Amino acid sequence: MSMLAQGHPYWHVRSVIEAQRVGTVSMSYYSYQPQTVAESRTTWTISSAEFLQSASMERLMAATPEGHELALHSNVRMLDGEERHLVMIDMSTGARAHLEKLRSFLGDHFFQQLAWFSSGRSFHGYGSELLSKDDWVKFMGLLLLANKPRMEPTVDPRWIGHRLLGGYSALRWTKNTTHYLTPPSRIDPQRPVKASEFQVAALGKGLGSK
Repeated sequence: MSMLAQGHPYWHVRSVIEAQRVGTVSMSYYSYQPQTVAESRTTWTISSAEFLQSASMERLMAATPEGHELALHSNVRMLDGEERHLVMIDMSTGARAHLEKLRSFLGDHFFQQLAWFSSGRSFHGYGSELLSKDDWVKFMGLLLLANKPRMEPTVDPRWIGHRLLGGYSALRWTKNTTHYLTPPSRIDPQRPVKASEFQVAALGKGLGSK
């Protein structure tokens, strides 16, 4: 059975990479360590040509070490040597109502360019353009400001902090450990909110990272 189902984020990111003059893509194997600043992560780069071969990606996913997950990083190297970043978002909750809150904050035009994926306990978002390093930092700050004081966060603030410290965004692509519920799968953000999703969101908040 293919590890790259039709709804996997690979296919959206693949379309973005195909449309740009990308030379290399960055990925990693990592192990989740709750409530810590340090990361256990082995990082590497692959050529865009290899990335565009789904069979190569499936081999990398299948080779994920025990106790680790595979993640895609936002930072890519263009053919002219410039570093640019994929737009990535890690929501703090699995309630679709928070997608609407983010829509109102980012604006309809930008929000409609995002592809959304359920990660099991929250949502992962991917954009359709590449940002400069400076614009990526500004975008991460903007995501932090989407969280209102004394309210449940909309975007995961610990993820933002970790990623700013790391210098790139990263989102999980596998379900190789018991900590996570499912591999990421594409969803339609327009589907009406169900009451049960708020229960899932509350569970996710108690369990920590998505």
